[in-house]
Amino acid sequence: MIKFTKESSVSIDDVLHLYQAVGWTNYTNQPQMLEQALSHSLTTYLARDGEEIVGLVRLVGDGFSSVFVQDLIVLPSYQRQGIGSSLMKEALADYKDAYQIQLATEQTEKNLGFYCSLGFETLSIYDCTGMIWVDRKKFK
Repeated sequence: MIKFTKESSVSIDDVLHLYQAVGWTNYTNQPQMLEQALSHSLTTYLARDGEEIVGLVRLVGDGFSSVFVQDLIVLPSYQRQGIGSSLMKEALADYKDAYQIQLATEQTEKNLGFYCSLGFETLSIYDCTGMIWVDRKKFK
């Protein structure tokens, strides 16, 4: 049976396997960045099957005007079982009074369908566009 918990801090040793399992090399190739990111998160929700951590959703932000869903990961062998939805629903319930909850995701039918099923909308609905600044020198 999957159990869900809200954590104020999470160790990289407990969750690195999740990032590795889904191939998020930006984190796995820079474990020191992931460690810092985890320690500065607003909160993290974990899904456990017994002692094994099988999923997480990590939030950043101030918790009042802006909350950003930074990472949502479920081990591939546990996907399509409602774990990701349950993690997101816990987070959305806890931050229901926040002005806005945002996220960025790959623009695939699967991802868009998943997040829309949870009530997220594309920014274009509000006549907005998303923007990003990345120090590209770090990736050369």
